[in-house]
Amino acid sequence: MNQLMPIIKGVLTNKMVIICAIIVFGYIDFVWFVARYHKKPPAPKRRPVAAPAPAPAAEAASADGAENADAGGE
Repeated sequence: MNQLMPIIKGVLTNKMVIICAIIVFGYIDFVWFVARYHKKPPAPKRRPVAAPAPAPAAEAASADGAENADAGGE
């Protein structure tokens, strides 16, 4: 066991082993991302709301009231 520890330390601190481990973990992470990727559904398009037009019933009621006032005065 005492002879095994320096060999393990030498392998794990080797630059090539570290670089290969980083590349393998990056590749696995990318594959996992692609496998789990789901495209979001497109958001519904919102149409701009136009300003509401004045109600014709309200204009007609005020106009009738003005005509009745003029007619009643004569």
